[in-house]
Amino acid sequence: MIRGFKKVFGTAAVVGVAACALVAMPASADVITAESTPLTLTGAQEGTDVIKVHGGEIKCSKVSYTGTISSSPASTLTLTPNFLSCTFAGLIASVQLNGCVYLVHVGTTFASTASGTLDIVCPAGKEITVTAPSLGTPKCTVHIPAQTGLESVAVTNLGSGSTREVTVSFGVGGGLTSLKYSQTSGTAETGNCATADNTTSGTQTAALLLTAENASFNHSGIFASS
Repeated sequence: MIRGFKKVFGTAAVVGVAACALVAMPASADVITAESTPLTLTGAQEGTDVIKVHGGEIKCSKVSYTGTISSSPASTLTLTPNFLSCTFAGLIASVQLNGCVYLVHVGTTFASTASGTLDIVCPAGKEITVTAPSLGTPKCTVHIPAQTGLESVAVTNLGSGSTREVTVSFGVGGGLTSLKYSQTSGTAETGNCATADNTTSGTQTAALLLTAENASFNHSGIFASS
């Protein structure tokens, strides 16, 4: 049980500056096509993003991504999120990526249900950590390790011509796969969360609008196609 700890991670999983790259995948998958290359990518938070764990919900009020497209087409997006202005269970929190990135497999973009998947890729021995509070004595630390095949991800086209852009939405957990994590109880006098090892019940919902610019800082279209 958790004492004095609620769940809270909304408005924005993924904040700050991020690196984003497209990697070619087998022809059987749908692809993201760029109007031209190379391009700089910018991802902006849409709606409320939430990560739920046993110790609470993690919410960040600002989210952004940046990256590049060097070649096209591709069916995998490598997104590096950076989280800012975050709370964990209502407390000011720190989210550290420690070199981890999101690898988004586009899936079948025009299917009736989302079929893309999410991998969390980390350097050897690294993981994403969330600590509350970010100032003072921690009450809880969540550890999110590298993992693959998280369901599901949806990619949607917006705009036309050079204004084309895509939305990427995560709906991880509640289905065949859930977010894997563990949490470590803090050392504060009161309100510490419980320690939990190798938990597989986490969920994550998030959405971002991904746009592209060329070297002249002009908008350049990107879009999903079969």
